[in-house]
Amino acid sequence: MQARFVKDLAIALIVILLGFLAVRLVFVDAKVKGVPEKSVYTKESVSDTLMNQIRSIEASIQDRKLFVFNSRKDPLRQGNIIKDKVDREKEFEDMVRNTFRLTTTAIDEYGNRIAYIEYLDAIHAARVGDTVAGRRILEINEKDIRYSMGGTTYKANLMPRPVMPKEDDPYTLKGISGNW
Repeated sequence: MQARFVKDLAIALIVILLGFLAVRLVFVDAKVKGVPEKSVYTKESVSDTLMNQIRSIEASIQDRKLFVFNSRKDPLRQGNIIKDKVDREKEFEDMVRNTFRLTTTAIDEYGNRIAYIEYLDAIHAARVGDTVAGRRILEINEKDIRYSMGGTTYKANLMPRPVMPKEDDPYTLKGISGNW
């Protein structure tokens, strides 16, 4: 007997729920019918100057979307803009490391000239006709050498190892005593 009451209760709840959903559907349909097909603002228009301005802004936005950066360096990396002392020291060391620099020339016991060249953190001893880092030594003089690379002849003069330039510390300048 209890099973019959549970069954009747379930059927009653379903009928009440269906009735509620039917009433809600009628109200939603009434709201949808209340919305006009054409807007009440269709008779108002935008001036030609405003429309031209809107079109130019939209064209500008589309142009920006299609723009492609072709920078080799990341434009958002702060190191590209602001370099501290460590960055400048590393940049200077890289410049010195990549410089093909004649450090000295000498004459061996047989009278042959030898050029000592610093390049990529190594000192290379070279005689006329030798090749150092893709450069063929053509002539060795007392204070310079001539070499060819890629079919072009170059001259390297004897020069000391560059010294990193001293920086002015802004806090040691006269009149500046703090970060204010």
